[in-house]
Amino acid sequence: MSFKDIINTARASWDSLEGGRKKGVLVRCALFLFLWSMGLGLLSLYLASHGCEYWLPLLISYIKSPLLLFLNLVPCLLLAGVFFFAFGRVWGGVLGSFAFVMLPSLVNYYKIMLRNDPLLAADITLVSEAADMVGNYEISLTLPVVLCLLCCLAGFLVSVFFAKLRVRGVKRLAGLVLSLALAALAFFGLYLNGDIYSSSENIERNAWFLSQWSDKDQFISRGFVYPFLHSAESAVELPPEGYDEDEAASMLSGYEDGVIPEDKKINIIAIMLEAYNDFSSFDTLTFVNDPYEYFHKLQKESISGRLVTNIFAGGTIDTERSFITGYPNMTQYRKSIPTYASYMASQGYTVEGGHPGYDWFYNRRNVAEYFGFENYYFFEDRYKTDGTYLMEDMEFFEDILGLYQQAVENGENYFNFSVTYQNHGPYASDYLYDPSREYVVTKGYSFEAYNILNNYFLGIDMTDRAIENLIESLRESPYPTAVVIFGDHNPWLGDNSFVFEEIGVSLDRGTTEGFYNYYCTPYVIWANDSAKETLSADFQGDGGDMSPCFLMNRLFEECGYRGSAYMQYASDVYQSIDVINSSGLIRLRETGQLTAYPDEQTAAVYNDFLCLEYFMKHDYFSHFGK
Repeated sequence: MSFKDIINTARASWDSLEGGRKKGVLVRCALFLFLWSMGLGLLSLYLASHGCEYWLPLLISYIKSPLLLFLNLVPCLLLAGVFFFAFGRVWGGVLGSFAFVMLPSLVNYYKIMLRNDPLLAADITLVSEAADMVGNYEISLTLPVVLCLLCCLAGFLVSVFFAKLRVRGVKRLAGLVLSLALAALAFFGLYLNGDIYSSSENIERNAWFLSQWSDKDQFISRGFVYPFLHSAESAVELPPEGYDEDEAASMLSGYEDGVIPEDKKINIIAIMLEAYNDFSSFDTLTFVNDPYEYFHKLQKESISGRLVTNIFAGGTIDTERSFITGYPNMTQYRKSIPTYASYMASQGYTVEGGHPGYDWFYNRRNVAEYFGFENYYFFEDRYKTDGTYLMEDMEFFEDILGLYQQAVENGENYFNFSVTYQNHGPYASDYLYDPSREYVVTKGYSFEAYNILNNYFLGIDMTDRAIENLIESLRESPYPTAVVIFGDHNPWLGDNSFVFEEIGVSLDRGTTEGFYNYYCTPYVIWANDSAKETLSADFQGDGGDMSPCFLMNRLFEECGYRGSAYMQYASDVYQSIDVINSSGLIRLRETGQLTAYPDEQTAAVYNDFLCLEYFMKHDYFSHFGK
């Protein structure tokens, strides 16, 4: 008996169970598509669970959550329906749903394995970048991948040989329209719904092996299909009003990347301090011990001022990435873009950075690569101490000094931008970290507020000593060096910011005072004598208020460097607008006025700047190459 005869006999036996009736075939095929869809969704969850070392508990957690199961399986069923009616065949539904569920699930599996980074909807547009990246890795077939592919192959063969149903004409068209309508309704009503996404939180159940701070863990805690579809919400950054790619390119073409002369090159160390603000500026606290003693001395011999950030008590990367890119608005960075780090590298600098936290935190490892850092160090590869990632600033700053010293002694020009972890909240409210060290005198503060304040200032004091050690180590160095130090955001000081209220600091953003109290942190730009002599600059004075995206401009201005073409454009914008805030407000530099309704001329400058920012993030390399 031939293989064809065996298939025909098996099909005839199957058909006989339903008496060969058309209705039986329809029921059988519908049941098969349903079971196929459920199996496909479960296979996708099986692959998703392997994004974690403890894959089996994670897989079980998916199955135990009716909401997560529903949200991950329903798209498989809807896709099977859409492609069934599109092709008019059961195998079409199987093949289409396989292509749109299993293939992305496999890509996600390998992307997490190789880069610890899940597949987002935004990545679909980066096919060429992905192809380049794949060449850097060795991709092998693993057991989970083989099992999933074999199961899918078996399902496809069944659909071809045993689920023979053909839909034609009006019924096919009506079914396709209905399937598409249901898919669209589910996508916009369920999968883009932020409230549902928050309520699908799976972190608590798996807190012992997943972190709420990891973008990857937040993603895989919800499976794959569901978080992937939800990521479409932020996949597309809409261009500003009136954006035209060619016009933006033309705006930039009016400038030419500046070259830093060899005899004018100085080394630059930039450090962003976690949750750092100068509370003495509020004039509401009485300090017994001044945790800002050295910082205040440093301000007097530096360019100093305030950053007007976009964030409060969290969202560190907003300030961090605005500083190093020069872009005022936060973006989901998924590919290489021009930054000030890549510009410094183009000028022959060794470009490094570090953060004593995990490399997956805010996806920093991948983003550092996108930004053009030659090396970026983390807890995993450099800062592991006693099993924690809370490296104190003194040790962290000394390590930065060591990297710097190694580079300059080798004759390299050195640029380092690093981010601290010490002082990260929350701070204990029920006890003092060091009862022997009091920083603020209580003025009727609650027990909790007093403890939070003193615990916070203990960390600030430790940072102050670390800054002193860094600066004094560089002061007499023969290597010309500038240091930029700034805070990322205000600290967390209790739920609902009750400590701010108790110490009399208004956070009412409806007032000018409250706005600045809420968003401002300090910065200093200091240089040693060797750098001052090299550049014939004094590096002293009031630097004024500005958004983090302009801080590198202020440094380059003092150095006499022109910077990249984009930096030059941004410097021109800075002449009229020095603050661009996420609240929708901008500030006119000449008058210091905060406004959401600038005059026509300023509005045009602002919109052009936003258009150029969008161009740099999305279209720069297509015009000017890498």
